[in-house]
Amino acid sequence: MIPVFISKCSSIAPDSTIVDDRMPAVEPDYRNIITDATLRRRMSRFVKMGVACGLDCIGETPANEIDAIITATGLGCLGDTEKFLDSIIVNNERLLNPTPFIQSTFNTVGGQLALIKAIHSYNVTYVHRGLSFESALIDAMLQVADGARNVLVGAVDEITTSSFDVQKRLGLLQNRPLGEGAQFFMLNGNKKEAIAICDVATFSNSIDFSVEIDKFLHRNNFKISDLDYILNGNETITHKFENLPVVDFKKQCGDYQTTTAFALYSAVQLVQNKNQCNVLIANTYQNINHSLILLRSVK
Repeated sequence: MIPVFISKCSSIAPDSTIVDDRMPAVEPDYRNIITDATLRRRMSRFVKMGVACGLDCIGETPANEIDAIITATGLGCLGDTEKFLDSIIVNNERLLNPTPFIQSTFNTVGGQLALIKAIHSYNVTYVHRGLSFESALIDAMLQVADGARNVLVGAVDEITTSSFDVQKRLGLLQNRPLGEGAQFFMLNGNKKEAIAICDVATFSNSIDFSVEIDKFLHRNNFKISDLDYILNGNETITHKFENLPVVDFKKQCGDYQTTTAFALYSAVQLVQNKNQCNVLIANTYQNINHSLILLRSVK
């Protein structure tokens, strides 16, 4: 896969504080980012997180130079979905407010970003459970390889009381707090940028993840000894990285479907001041979805 380069990134994430098995995101003052009060009032918390993070990442990049907006989410706009379903019951299926339904579609964040910044380009949202962000990232890399100048790619997920209760009752938390957050990245093919995403790989169901890591590194002409940091979201492979700095990034953000977006943001922060650094992000979600992301920093 042809490497792509990260020119800017933005994040809204937890601060490692755990409250009742949840790690809520620390949100900014949205009034400073989404300046239209009427628009802001109609947005759910999920949409505000995603749109604010995306707008911050876009920054001063001209709209006509952004050739794609690619978003990802694991569960989508749960708050608006729950609000609409509750209104069906409360109002006996009559006189329903359509706004929560309209705002509950998965592509709301990508659509709002395009409307606010008047970006008339490729716009798609991936909802692939624990591989949602990786799918968006692969698409973004393909867009850059196909000539796109700048591609905005990001992910957002939220905690709601109902989703937390359901996941806890089903035993899906796996002794980790439930997290949430939004991360966006501006990607391009400019080799002058310091941090490159070299490759992304995804796997599903039962695999030998340790073997797949070796195959992944081999196809990129890497050995484990070439890695400087491991951002690990799979406790079963920690032994594979003995003698290397390993960061369990889920201790910082909790566990949710698009947690690898937080891992990628953390990797950028970790290596941006290094002269040369190789980072592997390894993640598993619910023992079903597995992914690998390889970064390289060269200044």
